[in-house]
Amino acid sequence: MSVSARPLGCYLTELLAAHGIDTIFGIPGVHNLELYRGLDRHRQLRHVLVRHEQGAGFAADGYARSTGRPAAAFVISGPGVSNVLTAALQAVSDSVPLIVIASTPVRRSLGRSWGMLHELHDQQAIMAAGLDLTATAGSATEARDFLHRVFAEYRAGRTRPAYLGVPLDVLAESTDLPVETASLPSRAIASTQQLEQAVVLLNAAQRPLVIAGGGAREAAAALRALVEATDAYLVTTAAGKGLLPESHPANLGCSLPYAPTQQRIAEADVVLAVGTGLSETDIYTGDRLTFGGQMIRIDLDPRPDERHPAAVTLCADAGVVLASLAQRCAPRQGWRSSSGSAALTRATIDVAADAPTRRLRNVLNAIRAALPADALVFSDMTQIAYLGNYAFACDQPRLWHHPSGYGTLGYALPAAIGARVAYADRAVVALAGDYGVQFTVQELGTAVELGRSLPIIVWNNSALGQIRDDMIASGIAPIGVVGHNPDFVALAQAWGARGERVGDAAQLTAALRAAQHHPGPTVIEVDAAQFPQD
Repeated sequence: MSVSARPLGCYLTELLAAHGIDTIFGIPGVHNLELYRGLDRHRQLRHVLVRHEQGAGFAADGYARSTGRPAAAFVISGPGVSNVLTAALQAVSDSVPLIVIASTPVRRSLGRSWGMLHELHDQQAIMAAGLDLTATAGSATEARDFLHRVFAEYRAGRTRPAYLGVPLDVLAESTDLPVETASLPSRAIASTQQLEQAVVLLNAAQRPLVIAGGGAREAAAALRALVEATDAYLVTTAAGKGLLPESHPANLGCSLPYAPTQQRIAEADVVLAVGTGLSETDIYTGDRLTFGGQMIRIDLDPRPDERHPAAVTLCADAGVVLASLAQRCAPRQGWRSSSGSAALTRATIDVAADAPTRRLRNVLNAIRAALPADALVFSDMTQIAYLGNYAFACDQPRLWHHPSGYGTLGYALPAAIGARVAYADRAVVALAGDYGVQFTVQELGTAVELGRSLPIIVWNNSALGQIRDDMIASGIAPIGVVGHNPDFVALAQAWGARGERVGDAAQLTAALRAAQHHPGPTVIEVDAAQFPQD
């Protein structure tokens, strides 16, 4: 088929749209103008202007994390790339399909310092230091081939961020390449031998337990069937939160940091780890988990886990493997039925909570009471979110989103904006601390322009609370942990948003309910000094 020549920037947007991308977050600049040429011709592509390139990356992350579909960020060379790098690295840690497309200086400057605008010694190398999928395209064909590879890997393997740089002189070229979608491979499947090895272990287990992470989010039904067939307990990472309903008798929730759950794991004779690398920030505890039995691992990532050797490893799609195991395993009643429901273990955790933890739990309960069951919550690195990983009730996956791996401050607000773009009719909430929200507070302007309800809850304890507590516990004078906060209500109003300050659970619930009906963002400042302990 004959295709007329058009600028490369137009071709790139055509490729993205053909592969299902419908949203681009970014900031146009002198060096990436060609990426915007022809963007207005694609009705299925919308552009969201952010206030900082880091916000573009976080918003694309929030869109992709909540939907399971990739989103793109357009940035300029040099500072645009270094600004978006933090968001891209957060997406690496949490396996989020985020595509960053950036300009680079003209090809003659690559590998040598010419003193050009936005110049870096090696822009791709900066991104490649943290990302596995990176390329600098020397032609339209190279750009197409790289994007085809990215989308093929999203289909076949672990989703992760990708970076494509295009030199300015290449962006200025035209191409007559047709828009062809990538040849998408089938997902990997486990061999019959591997499945049988896993079935033998599970059928013989007297004390089975399943640990599920974000890689199992699309396999909730199959996971439940296996848990019920084998009478196993289930514990999740923060990314796997909601894979079982809160009330399910097998559900230990996101409780890996807690001693009663760690005791269950140590006692298990078979642990099935699905869709999780059991990394430090999956576990969220300074101590390594103790495994007393054998491990079965299901993960699309083929790299072996030397920290937690597995007796059987199935590098395959979690849903297919779990469904097959559930059908093959002999139904029985065992450990869980004889030792009591998971609710008893969770009650042991809850009873041990101190007064500050109970206060945070009251805040989380007040938030939960105001939200519909399918509301999406995007949290930041803050004490209330650390507890929320465990204590905020979710009956479905992809509802609670926390920046677990890279652990950056400033994630909640722009990521929530990304989800709000994706879902016009779902409740979306940002939950941040008073210090962390200031990392990306400028994205309030983006939220105002969006014109959709977006409650932004700021837990204001007037300190870097976790760091303060850690310093005191370590015998270090708490220096640099108290800063001068703005008036968050006035700050919201300055941007044209609503602002409200609350001091107890009833006020918080009422404010949050009202905010969901306001056509724009509402900053709800929760005054920790006023909030009751119990």
